[in-house]
Amino acid sequence: MRIIRHRTAAVCLVVAAAIQIHGVASIHKNDLHRHYRTDVPRRKNLIAIRGGGRSNAIDNSSPIPSQSASKSTLQAMRLLYLTYYASLGALMPYLPVYFHSLGHKGTSIGLLGAVKPLTTLLAAPLWGIISDKSGNHVSTLQFTFVTSLVCQLLVGMNSNLTYLMVTVFVTALLNAPVKSLIDSIVMSKLTSEEDKYQFGRMRLWGQLGFGAGSSLVGSLLSLYPAGSATKPLTPSTSAPVHSDNPIGKVIETGIEIASESNAETAAICTVNACDALVEFTRDILGKTRALEGYEWAFLAHAVLSIPTYFCIRKFRPAKSDAAIDQKKQKQKSVEETKGTNIMDGLRLVGKNSDALVFFFLVFVIGTSSGCIENFAYVRVREVGGTGNNMGILRLVSSLAGAPMFWFSGPMTEALGNDVVLVLSLLAYVARFLNYAWMKHPYHALPAEALRGITFALFWSSGSMYAHKISPPGMKATMLLTMNAMYGGLGQSLGAIVGGKLQTNFGTAKTFIYSGIFDFCFVGALVVYLLTRSDRAFT
Repeated sequence: MRIIRHRTAAVCLVVAAAIQIHGVASIHKNDLHRHYRTDVPRRKNLIAIRGGGRSNAIDNSSPIPSQSASKSTLQAMRLLYLTYYASLGALMPYLPVYFHSLGHKGTSIGLLGAVKPLTTLLAAPLWGIISDKSGNHVSTLQFTFVTSLVCQLLVGMNSNLTYLMVTVFVTALLNAPVKSLIDSIVMSKLTSEEDKYQFGRMRLWGQLGFGAGSSLVGSLLSLYPAGSATKPLTPSTSAPVHSDNPIGKVIETGIEIASESNAETAAICTVNACDALVEFTRDILGKTRALEGYEWAFLAHAVLSIPTYFCIRKFRPAKSDAAIDQKKQKQKSVEETKGTNIMDGLRLVGKNSDALVFFFLVFVIGTSSGCIENFAYVRVREVGGTGNNMGILRLVSSLAGAPMFWFSGPMTEALGNDVVLVLSLLAYVARFLNYAWMKHPYHALPAEALRGITFALFWSSGSMYAHKISPPGMKATMLLTMNAMYGGLGQSLGAIVGGKLQTNFGTAKTFIYSGIFDFCFVGALVVYLLTRSDRAFT
């Protein structure tokens, strides 16, 4: 338990530092906006469709609110990303290793890894259309988040392959829109000129949360390995938490973390929240049998999802304003429907060559991700890695990506989306080769750090570009389409191909072949970009 507390304290310091950076950056916010593209006036976001006339253009301009997002709204966004991605970090990195521990071979792991992204490919755009048509993104998000959480916990109840296939499929079907709806809701509230760099800075908290969650579970896997008869530590072995309602204390201190601007106070609040989580877990374990192995990952995922649900509820309109908001939403929907319906919008975007190339590159990056995310930790385990090693590796990845999320807006504006996509693919080449040639678990540290840096830049810039090219009334649909290409078609294909290669050639050679393919593709992409007379994805 001392290991957990020490690592949690380290994460707290990083979170506190991020809070302090946010405060300093806010003071100099006006200077930052003057530094970037002050000579270029803001223009309407008009997407000209090549080969078409005036009727084939999507006027995506909208009035920019005079006021930026309120302080309380920004605090709710930070806490939402922190808790949601902490719950993901507690379980998702360990699922392939969990399947491997059940005795399933590489082909089966690849198929299980492909079920979720393939389902996301088919379901995500449909959820986006449903959400945009209803005009109530928050209600859709609440329903899909809760139901997918229940199904996700059922995955750990049985080791039968058919059972796993069914539960993973149902979970993926319900979970398909969650990430993109969160991003869409956040970006819809960050529309002012003053907030144009805020999305990446909000996602920073998700990166920190993912690292904290995975690191915590990694320590638990080392302390309570599968097959051990060791019981959890008694409450007397660590500092007690004086609270009659531990989970309430978690939510309370979580809100304190998001609202504190003082680094030291925020760190203390975070430690108290961790202690409350441990106390809550002990209350459960005192009434049931001792948990072991990957059961801890499922429990941590469930506990961390509780504050996430309450954060989502914060974005519901107040009851007194519900009627007014509903009337405005209906008026807005009518106006947007006159300009672009769903099929016409998709048809117009399909005629935009830049948009098509962008989504294809997102698909290729997703394919590489599907292969590496399903078998990276299998490779770590092959060289003697433990749950503790995996937790540290994922923590390093998250901490490395945190600063990149903060500066992703200015960096994308300076480099361009085309350069960001090329760098993302080159990073996968380096990661594949790093994993292939590693001899010790911590030899993967450079690859994990590179993952955090490049994913932060890629996802932030890609989400903003997809949001930018969205026809009126199709913001959620376009973000979910991007997620379908990356986390759906791309990752499913990567998982299936990776599983076949891993079964036939082994994990190391699978990564070598994948790295060679990505390197050749980058060469072709660079040639294409150099032959253009203008910059792509602007």
